[in-house]
Amino acid sequence: MTLEFNATVRDKGLGNDDKKKILLEVPISELKGKVEELTQLTNKAVTIQIIPQYYRYTVPFDKSTNAPTQEYVVNNDGTINFVKKEQTQLEVDDQGNIDIENRPFEVTKDIVDEFIRAARSLEFPGNINPRSVLIRLEDGEPAEDVAEDYEMSAITMLNELEKAREYYAPYAAAWDKKRNEVIFLEKEPETDDSDASEEASEDISSRVNNESQTEENLSEVESDAHEEIPGIDEEADGDLLGQSDPYGNEPPEDDGEEDPY
Repeated sequence: MTLEFNATVRDKGLGNDDKKKILLEVPISELKGKVEELTQLTNKAVTIQIIPQYYRYTVPFDKSTNAPTQEYVVNNDGTINFVKKEQTQLEVDDQGNIDIENRPFEVTKDIVDEFIRAARSLEFPGNINPRSVLIRLEDGEPAEDVAEDYEMSAITMLNELEKAREYYAPYAAAWDKKRNEVIFLEKEPETDDSDASEEASEDISSRVNNESQTEENLSEVESDAHEEIPGIDEEADGDLLGQSDPYGNEPPEDDGEEDPY
């Protein structure tokens, strides 16, 4: 049995040296249909994972210009960049500290998850694919089954997911400001260049062989056309009376008698 609901951590209560009480404030709407299951877990050991509903990050600002010295950028084609700006008007105090302050920002978990699900073409850090994990969990697949594919425990997988959320929090905030302008492209499948080169080489080799064979056949035809007909005596050229047999037979001997006709 697994229960999930949104709550607010109010305070830690009193307890003995080994244990402390934690007070969670839960909206009634979050407990709808879960009270009976929660009652069954009373006085039983459970594992609780607290996931924040907001992710905080900081951006350094140059106080002399009131401008950020770095930015998290999501381009219209879905690519992301971390841009550091050149600092030109820096003041240094007596202790040698540059006039820079880190200003806190935050973005909701829902926006971060939306960004991760939408970012189909990005390479995610860590040992899991956060987008795949989010989709499978939202489809109702047990965390244990999803984690098994990564050869890790469910808790380890969820911790990896949290690392991805923290990493992408500032990018998700930047994306949320212009989400209608950003189009994430599908990741192109990887191709093996060596195989493609091999196929191209084989194709070229095949064409060369075919051309060589064609030329050889044409040469044989031309050679046959110029070959002399066997049995013809070239010295008898112009013998229109056919006394020289084109098949190599000797002409009949003259017996000295005149032809009466």
